[in-house]
Amino acid sequence: MTKIFLGVALVLLSSCGLNDAGVKGAKGDTPIRYVICGGLETNCFVAARFKDFDSCGSHKQWSEMLCDRLSNPGTMVCKRENKTSQVAFAYCTS
Repeated sequence: MTKIFLGVALVLLSSCGLNDAGVKGAKGDTPIRYVICGGLETNCFVAARFKDFDSCGSHKQWSEMLCDRLSNPGTMVCKRENKTSQVAFAYCTS
């Protein structure tokens, strides 16, 4: 009985983040950073990382759009944002 309990406890503990597998254990840096800043490059932070400028540029282009998924369930409609009201700026950098 004790061996069964120890076996179950070991399985439960191994699934509680004690190993390096899964999302929390993800490792590695990528060479391209997607950085978001306030006006005049203030309060900048790395929001995402990409393996190349093309991937980062695609994400930047998508993130600058306004998207609506509620008006037509199952469909997302995106349009370009009005740049005059922009409060944050994004950059792809290495």
